[in-house]
Amino acid sequence: IEDQNSKNKQVGSEEVKSTRQMDLGEILNEKLPEISLVRSSMIGNDIILRGFKKDDINVLIDGTKIYGGCPNRMDPPAMHVSSSQIDQIEVKEGAFDVRNFGSMGGMINVKTKDPSTTPAASLDLTYGNFDYKKATFTASGGDDAIKILLGYSYEDSDQYEDGDGKTLVQQVQDKAAAPADTYKDEYKDAKAFKRQSAWIKTVLTPKDDQKMTLKYYYDKAEDVLYPMFQMDAQNDQTNSFNIKYEISPNRSYSKKFLFEYSHTTVKHDMGTKFRKASNDPKLYRTHAVKSRYDSLRFQNSADLFDTPIVYGIDTSVRNWDGNCLSEPSRKLKQVRIPDVDTDNAAIYLKAKKNISDFDLNFGIRYDHTKIKANENRIALVKPAALFYKNRTKNDYNDVSANIMLSHSISESGKWFVGLGRSIRVPDAKELFFIGVKPTGWTKRGNPDLKETKNTEADMGFDVATENFSFKTTLFYSDLNDYIYAYKKGGILTFTNLDASIYGGDISASYMINDLFYIDASVAYQRGKKDDPLAGQSNTNLAQIPPLKGRVALNYEAENYGGMIEIISVGKQKDIDSDNGEKEIDGYSVLNLKANWQINPHLLLNIGIDNILDETYAVNNSYVGRGLISSDPNAGVLVLNEPGRFAYMNIKYDF
Repeated sequence: IEDQNSKNKQVGSEEVKSTRQMDLGEILNEKLPEISLVRSSMIGNDIILRGFKKDDINVLIDGTKIYGGCPNRMDPPAMHVSSSQIDQIEVKEGAFDVRNFGSMGGMINVKTKDPSTTPAASLDLTYGNFDYKKATFTASGGDDAIKILLGYSYEDSDQYEDGDGKTLVQQVQDKAAAPADTYKDEYKDAKAFKRQSAWIKTVLTPKDDQKMTLKYYYDKAEDVLYPMFQMDAQNDQTNSFNIKYEISPNRSYSKKFLFEYSHTTVKHDMGTKFRKASNDPKLYRTHAVKSRYDSLRFQNSADLFDTPIVYGIDTSVRNWDGNCLSEPSRKLKQVRIPDVDTDNAAIYLKAKKNISDFDLNFGIRYDHTKIKANENRIALVKPAALFYKNRTKNDYNDVSANIMLSHSISESGKWFVGLGRSIRVPDAKELFFIGVKPTGWTKRGNPDLKETKNTEADMGFDVATENFSFKTTLFYSDLNDYIYAYKKGGILTFTNLDASIYGGDISASYMINDLFYIDASVAYQRGKKDDPLAGQSNTNLAQIPPLKGRVALNYEAENYGGMIEIISVGKQKDIDSDNGEKEIDGYSVLNLKANWQINPHLLLNIGIDNILDETYAVNNSYVGRGLISSDPNAGVLVLNEPGRFAYMNIKYDF
């Protein structure tokens, strides 16, 4: 019942090792066709799952939410974990998660490594093209009463080059319509990013039926280039603390009781320091944004009439505050996000019933959410004070529920069908963002936004034999009051509309012999508005990835392994041209991986991504991202992906 069913997919630590291990978004984009990348920089790239993006999906770290600071998601939740921590990534598609607030279109949960009782340490070194360097050291040990894991990672890189040999800066120089958005000469060869992370995880077992887990994570990224935006991130700093206490009395009324508290703060400073805009005192600025998140959970697992159930109380508060500061004085220029609190309280229940060869899963959740902006902060900007007058508080009351039936038709085959309904409330940017110039509004929130309701039907089939596996899933999501960014009279704002997203995926694997196997997968989704927006004619939803497939030939021997894979993506032609999207050509890339367990202590991984040095881009031209404009028709800038990227990873276990 703990979120295990036929719909879930996993990416393990061994699969993570076969990538260049730079960015969670890149890792998932490579491994699962139903996940697509939203490119912003070399790190901090966002995720689209089956056409759902941003707050439409949850990205969790050990089951806990985390929020970035940047309104344009330079630091999405996927950024706030080091790949060196990853033990397993669980992907849950659709409206079938009642445990977590806001899992409207799906959930991605990154499970981090636990400490061991056996004393152990490892040194992990990676070097790749564009002078990419990463070093990670971890140490673990303890006994049955206490175990501790410590880790530290440092990485940096020069700018990658696309298939045409253009760096990140050169792409902006070539494409940016406004000279102010281009880089100063002294920063044209700047590093793409510098980043360091540290973490500690302690597991205490005071009694056989009790366990306490304490976890702290620190991350600091500096001088991260984000060429698609008007600003770069000078500082992005995360502090995260989590405590979880589990008691397992193993009684019918309580199999396991869980208490969990989490606290996260993110400070994000982004500015025009590297751009020619900083030559103009009016344009030399920094956006200083802070995000704080606290959550508390009580959960119990029990047996009721021979039926396993899980029920709990889930509460959280998110504070989001952001200012535009003049440089170099650091004086307040304008409030951007006016100190907004999002308070949520919820109760939920999950149950599972086995009837012969049938499994019935059921879940229900009630959410009460209050969102309030600081009126004193809004009052500092006169146009905003008028626009948001008496419109600074929102209350939402919602019920989410789902039911899923699965049936084993043989020892190797199973089908499932499910119906779910889930919600997500608007965030502080969508409700209360302030963007005003002397000429008038440029960006603003919509305080009248309703929450989005997703009513979704899923069905699928999977079969697995000794040498062959096959799985397919189809889904249809009916979206009521879908929150959507669009341009209205030159102003970027938000509205509710009715829409649908539908599609499916297929994956298969075949064992050729004891050494070779083939795996392949493909995913497709389509998004449509029920009606075009007022003054527009396009009915395509933005940022819906096109057809995507992957096929790989794998070799696995006792101490050696390898893989050659092709990832192909169709042309992005079903676009929302009314809101900035451009058609983007399809592409195919060829990747090569190999590993060698030299001895019990030493492991070598090598890889070459995009062997043929193709020039291509992913779908990232939606006006809702707040991207800079490019010539010739003032469309948004489209950033190309890295060209040929060779890397080598050496891990030594002490």
